[in-house]
Formats: sequence, C-alpha cells, structure tokens
Amino acid sequence: MSRPLVGFHDGCALHGALATVAAIEGVTPLVHSTPGCALRGAFATAGAQGFRGAPIHLSPISSTNLAEKHIVFGGASRLREQIKNTLSVLPRGLLVVITGCPTEMIGDDVPAMVREAVTQGESVIDVGAAGFLGSAHGGYERVLAALAARVDELRLPAAPAAPGLVNIFGVVPRYDETWASDLDEISRLLAAVGLVANPIFGPGGGLSSLAALPKAVASLVLSPWGLAPAEALKAKAGVPIVAVEGLPVGADAVQDLLRRLAAATSLIDDAAVERLLISERRFEDFALDETLLALSRLGRRRVAIAGNSVIAGPIARFLVTNLGWDGRALVLTDEPTGDSGLSAFAGRVISTADGAAVKAAIRDAEPDFLIAGARYGALAGELAIPFAPIADLGGRAALSGGFTGARGVARLLAALTAAQTPVVETKRAAARA
Repeated sequence: MSRPLVGFHDGCALHGALATVAAIEGVTPLVHSTPGCALRGAFATAGAQGFRGAPIHLSPISSTNLAEKHIVFGGASRLREQIKNTLSVLPRGLLVVITGCPTEMIGDDVPAMVREAVTQGESVIDVGAAGFLGSAHGGYERVLAALAARVDELRLPAAPAAPGLVNIFGVVPRYDETWASDLDEISRLLAAVGLVANPIFGPGGGLSSLAALPKAVASLVLSPWGLAPAEALKAKAGVPIVAVEGLPVGADAVQDLLRRLAAATSLIDDAAVERLLISERRFEDFALDETLLALSRLGRRRVAIAGNSVIAGPIARFLVTNLGWDGRALVLTDEPTGDSGLSAFAGRVISTADGAAVKAAIRDAEPDFLIAGARYGALAGELAIPFAPIADLGGRAALSGGFTGARGVARLLAALTAAQTPVVETKRAAARA
C-alpha cells in the first residue's frame, strides 16, 4: 500500500540544480517554469543549508514565472524575453536555464531559445532538471555533466595555467552538510603533495574553475554523483578518472586517495606524500590519545549511521576498522546510484531518502549509539542512546565541521566523546510540570 514520504531528505532535481548553480561564483540560474518551482526551489536550497546565508528573497534566481496561458500555448517566447531581461540587469557571467516539470511536459524548445542568445554573443546554457527526473543530488549531477560536456562552447574567462590541476566531483553544495569545509581540506591535502585542487564551488571555484575543467590532470570522484561529469570530461578531453569511496576520513583513507592519484598522474612529489602522511598520522594518533579515556568509557558500541553516501560510508568505515565498533546499520539518505563502494557492509546498508524509513531502519538495527543528522536527535532520545550529529541545525558544519583527513577524525572523536542521550520531554510530562 502506498503512502506519502515523511521527512524527505532530498529535494527534486530542480532543487539540486539550483543549489549547484548558486554555489558557483559568476553563474546565475534562470528557472523556466511556474513561480512555485523557483520559490520552492529557493526555499529547499535554504532549508538544505539550515536556513543560513543571505535572506531567501536576495537569492539571485531569475524565473519565467509561467502562467496557465504559457502552459497551453507554449512558453518559449516568455523564455526569450526573460533571458534578455536577466542579462540586462546582471553582471556578465554565465546564465544557466533550468527547466522544470511543466516545460518538460509541454515540450518547449528551450535549446532553440538558448542558441538564439548564444548567437548574439551571450554565455548561456540549458539543463533539463524537471523534478520527475531525479533527486537533488541528481540535479547536481545533471548540471555538472552538462557544463563539463559543453565547457568549450561557453564564453568563459581564460583559466590561468595550473600544472597538476585536479577536478573535485561528488560533493553536493548545501545538500552535503559539510561541503565547504571538506572541499577546503581536500584542497589543502592536494596542495601539500604538489597538486592544485579545482573545487568549482566556494571561494576556490567560479567561472575560471569551470574553464579549467578540461585542462586538469585528473578528476577526483568522491561519490557516485560525481561520476557523470568526470566521464563527460574523459570523453571530451581525456581527463583520467580517480574514484574513491567517499571523503578520506583518517590517515589511511588519505593514503589510499593519494596512491590512486599517483597512479593517474606523474606530478605527485613522493617525498611530499610521505611528509604529509607522517603529519596526518601524528595528528590522528594525538587525537586518539587525547580521547582514549573517554573512548574506553564508551566501549565497543553497536552504531547506526544515517547520512549522505559521501560522508556516512567513510565514517562507518573508520569506526568499524579503526575503533572496532559494531556497524549495525548504514542508511544512505541520498540513495546513490551504482556501486557506492560499501560492499564490506553488505546486508547492513539501506538506501532511502524517506525519513520514516530511515527511522524504521535505525530502530530495527537496535543500536546503542546513533550518528545522523540533527533531526534524529529526538529518535535517539526515544531509544535512550547517545547521539552524535553529523551536522548541527545552525549550519556551522559547512564552514568548519568537515570530517576529511586527520583533522576530520579529531572532530569525529570530539563528537563521539561529547555525545549525550537527548532528553525527550513528552507533552504530558510538560503539562505535569
């Protein structure tokens, strides 16, 4: 029997496309759909990042705001008008036309309108991201795959020469809670061995980052969602793909990542790699020593972990391999496509974005420790078990709460040893008080 989704973790493809485009400096989204699509998409993006950042009404989102007559007679002329209006008021950059469900269903010739603008000297590209085409993570995948496949057609500023450039794919802005801090730490690790990260998003990204995509020596894929753009670049420019199983949590994972990169490029300084690994292991050992007493008090836990594949899997792997914990359940809330690289957890991996199904999976696992998003604190209280949030509701994790490398392990250990059992106060108990 069917039922509605409860506490859905992911938005639709349009929401993910909006979040992806908005995170690239110099790129503006234009939603070709009804007013509700742009509004709900903007709110979904804000909600995914904990309603932090600029007020929602200041988001630079253009929209054709289609009415009933456009659905009946077509909205292509309205799109032509909105492209001109948007380009007239926004700084020169890149305009990404994102189509919603109504325009995909009525068959507007969006590519023709985009080609018309391009022939007039404008930098415009279209991406089909109707909600029925997939999740928010799928929207990220569609946008970057389109940009990677057509990067040579775009009028982008020339990218400065950067030997050893490595594209980073698979971390979805706003929807992966610790995206900015993890991209920053990946960039630091690559720089330490003589490589240059091309993160696309945040202060290290932008239009020049897009222009440099085909000039990279490798594309580092951190989750299944980054595979499509990496494959597009490989087909177009021969950029080799280096795929790893999520973010490198801990020194062992950093070593594995660097060895895979070394196999794909000859630009890595072996001596620098050894220095970095020694530094990472010393930092990780120090963090373990500092928390040893608290960890021994916790003991060997039966842990359930729920989160996006780019981080939940690596955390689970570290806890099971390095701390010896019993991984009772791993719930991947982004529902990754293909092989998520977690075959070691066969039989204990659940893939669902439905909040109710996530809770059911956690309950069925009978854990005595829970690591998940902040929304599941109440569930931990009901189960009377300690709870360590992957990210807080205030959104600080995006800037400084990542779990990459040895520094990420230190944050993870701090979260584990500080975990408490949430107090759930029922309405009846509150009334008695």
